[in-house]
Amino acid sequence: MQDIRRLHGDEDTHGAATKLTGESVEAVRQIAGARTSYDIFKILKNYLPAFGLDYFIVFVSRDDGETKLDDRVILTNWDSEVIHRCMDEDYYHWSFVQELRNSVLPEVKSLTRYLENGDEADNPELGKFLLARGYNAFVHLPARSSIGRVGMISFAGRRDDVGIGEMMQLNFVAEHAFEQLIRIVGDVDARENPLSEREIECLKAAARGFSVAETSERVGITTHTVNYHLANAQKKLEARNKLQAVVNAIQHGWLGKY
Repeated sequence: MQDIRRLHGDEDTHGAATKLTGESVEAVRQIAGARTSYDIFKILKNYLPAFGLDYFIVFVSRDDGETKLDDRVILTNWDSEVIHRCMDEDYYHWSFVQELRNSVLPEVKSLTRYLENGDEADNPELGKFLLARGYNAFVHLPARSSIGRVGMISFAGRRDDVGIGEMMQLNFVAEHAFEQLIRIVGDVDARENPLSEREIECLKAAARGFSVAETSERVGITTHTVNYHLANAQKKLEARNKLQAVVNAIQHGWLGKY
């Protein structure tokens, strides 16, 4: 329980644990009343700082076998620069992430300690980049919904160790958030996602580094039409450029069905 005492300074261990339990119970209560994915977004964003964590990302496994980052994310508050770097460097298949994904139980992994392994750590530049932006402890929480959807929620922050008592509470909240998100995504009206199918196709191609000409050939439309759809997507998402439009769409889980 030392981690809880460190997290809350002079507060006694019992008092700290009680406070965290109260935060978790309140988060679950709010999640039960959530009606949109943005409701879940706000709840998680407000909940995590009590645990010294700041970032969350929710993945859902796809039925068609796609494994790109943008295929699987249905909600996140990761920084736009971090998302773009992780897409460029295939974050989802990075060995650091693979080790977490292979776990069927909740697990916490320190990026600092991972990099200290030297030869055992691949892509150290990505690791250093994430550390510099406050992503050190990664809490991996596998999830399964009542209708059989499988995925995971990952929480991250600057701190290092996360105690087992905290893990239990984070997992409890993550399970409820995942279940409610799957219900919301399954019931969502097309109006919640402002993007058309063509706009989604063009943004997904852009997310994977395809040029306008390559996207034209891939999607089967003219380059003029590709530019038209990208411009429309940027306008709808109030984005300054194509990259920001891609990131905004990923953060809202709008780049297609899982």
